[in-house]
Amino acid sequence: MARNKVFFLRPSRVLVALGLVVLSACAVSSTPSASSDVTNSLVEVDTTVPETVPIIVETTVPVTTIPETTTTLPPLDTMCITTLKCQFANLVGIDYSLLKLEFTDFSVSNLAGAQFVRADLNEALFIRANITGANFTGANLESADFTGAVIAGADFTNAKMMSTVICGWDLETVVGISAKQLSEVQVFRKKGNLYCP
Repeated sequence: MARNKVFFLRPSRVLVALGLVVLSACAVSSTPSASSDVTNSLVEVDTTVPETVPIIVETTVPVTTIPETTTTLPPLDTMCITTLKCQFANLVGIDYSLLKLEFTDFSVSNLAGAQFVRADLNEALFIRANITGANFTGANLESADFTGAVIAGADFTNAKMMSTVICGWDLETVVGISAKQLSEVQVFRKKGNLYCP
């Protein structure tokens, strides 16, 4: 008894198989004696599956070049601290925490974001200095002069401010200043007790 075989083919192989069947049918129709053999025979087709090959799609990413911008920032004037004369100095973001900086003149300096945490700044001058966002937490600011300083966002939490001159301050922009500190400060210059300009 003959077994029936079931073949599963890919569409491209089915077309090839059909083409072979048609060709063999044409050949059989030209030979009358073999016509009875065609109807009873089954054409076997090679059904081995070839190894699958991964398809690699190459994509190209356009490369964009960013032009270099040369911004020259002025160098930090860190050596001025050795002479205690840092007027007009660029000290942005400098960290002078825990240092003894008594009598240092920082007048008209740019000290934005500078750190003076627990530094000793007794009688230091910050006249018209930019101390925006500077941190004076726990610093000794006794008799320091901040006349006309730009103080927005400066932090004076627990700073010692006995006789500190704060002429021209907008106290709403200062961080961490207490009523006790404000009771100890001066709002005028020392020499001749002149009021703030």
